Amino acid sequence: MLLAYFDNKKTGPIVLFIHGTASANEMWERQYKLLSKSHYRVIGIDLRGHGKSKDPGGTCTIDEHLHDLKETIGSIAVKEPMIIVGHSFGAVLAVKFAEKYPELVSRLLLVSLPARVPKILQQYYKWLLGKPIEFLKKKIKFILKLPFKKRFKLAISTDLNIIRQIWRDSLNWDFLKSVPKVNCPVYLSVGRFDYVALNSMVKKLHNELPNSSYKVFNWSSHTCMEDQPHEFNKWILTVLALPMIQQVLKS
Repeated sequence: MLLAYFDNKKTGPIVLFIHGTASANEMWERQYKLLSKSHYRVIGIDLRGHGKSKDPGGTCTIDEHLHDLKETIGSIAVKEPMIIVGHSFGAVLAVKFAEKYPELVSRLLLVSLPARVPKILQQYYKWLLGKPIEFLKKKIKFILKLPFKKRFKLAISTDLNIIRQIWRDSLNWDFLKSVPKVNCPVYLSVGRFDYVALNSMVKKLHNELPNSSYKVFNWSSHTCMEDQPHEFNKWILTVLALPMIQQVLKS
């Protein structure tokens, strides 16, 4: 299926942003604004059941999500290798996409990649995705009026069927046992207090993954781009080698 997406429609190299579970492409707004000052073409998609992309119903595996990405990218005539920035589940999809379509990926920026989801967290989500989340969904109009961070409001707005299916898939993720087979440079980053993508596991993956680098955001949890936007943008610019834009961050 074709996904909803943001596109600044510039003509430079493409940077594709993929958000995580229970989120949407608007989580990257600060990065869109930053990179739009350059020649880069910035594209950010809403995965099915997230943001403005509807859930067509039925089951949805990682393969379906990858097919959605490929079909959407094809619909906007993207043929050259892209830089992909993925967060959490979006990072999982970015890795799988690079393995399946290596000719379309030049670099991977993997933010809070859950190399292996902790078992205690799996059990917590199993509980949360039952009656608690159903109760919160009934109060969605009230919750959206509260001064919560954007990530919480996006989470409660996301299609519940899709969230549950991603959680089921997460039970089988183990990038430490089966190290991704990607040939492009990989830039890993994680928050020191991340409760989903444990710092220690991301570091182990870095040690096992050739041609990778590893960055820790000391005052972040799972959403570095929201917890430390200034530092996160500096990291993005460093990876993309755009020193001229770094002057913007000083102002």
